[in-house]
Amino acid sequence: MAKTAALVIAHGSPDPDWLSLVESAVSQCQSELPIRVAYLGQVEGRSISDEWNRLEASGAKRIVVVPLFASAGSNHVTEIRAMLGLEPWPAWETEQVRIPVRARLLWCPPLEDHPLVEQIVGQRILELSSAPGKEALLLVGHGSELPKGQERWEKLLRRMTFRLQNRYGFSAAGYATLRPDTLREQALQLAEKGDVLVLPLFVSQGYFTRKSIPARLAGLSYRYSGSAYLPHPLIADWIAQSIRTALVTDLFTKRSVYEHGREKTVEMGR
Repeated sequence: MAKTAALVIAHGSPDPDWLSLVESAVSQCQSELPIRVAYLGQVEGRSISDEWNRLEASGAKRIVVVPLFASAGSNHVTEIRAMLGLEPWPAWETEQVRIPVRARLLWCPPLEDHPLVEQIVGQRILELSSAPGKEALLLVGHGSELPKGQERWEKLLRRMTFRLQNRYGFSAAGYATLRPDTLREQALQLAEKGDVLVLPLFVSQGYFTRKSIPARLAGLSYRYSGSAYLPHPLIADWIAQSIRTALVTDLFTKRSVYEHGREKTVEMGR
């Protein structure tokens, strides 16, 4: 095994189709590093601890961690960072456990509004939109019940809403979260401005995109395909780009955290 490896971390699902979308994106990634995929839960033998230990046992001394999550506001991202020793242990109850990290850890930011992500969202818009001047865009994120997490979610949603409305010239644009639930309220407000286009900002299709969002909008008029970021080839590009950026940053960074007298962790951003 090479001295440097990458670990892509995703949420996990009992649905094999959901897992195959993640695995396919990683397999398409153009990187010289060996890459493993770990899941926060619901996939036996592929936990973050399992995969981290496999990488270290195989000789990896430096591991690039790529969290395949929509936002840094995700409670799951906080849990993962705590597991790897990057944050204090979360105050809420969790089944996760701390991981003894020996390798040098390079942490990459989640998807957020990376330019490649915005390209994907732009393509999803074009699949739904026919006359932007008569339409209202509604972005939907998962959200968080925790103030700090929700603040990060809302910052992301505001940035993307502003840029997309300016780019496409919608009559209006807004955003909503599922936690706390503001979806129906926002959809009703935007319906006064034009035909509502609903775009979910989720990594992959699943319960929230297929059932939860349509159920909360029942009886309303709107356009919605339920398309998520996956499957899209730009996700593989994003993973590769995240890894390259981490390696370059590690070469030049001075923002390292020292532990036991040596540089232990480098963060690319939150």
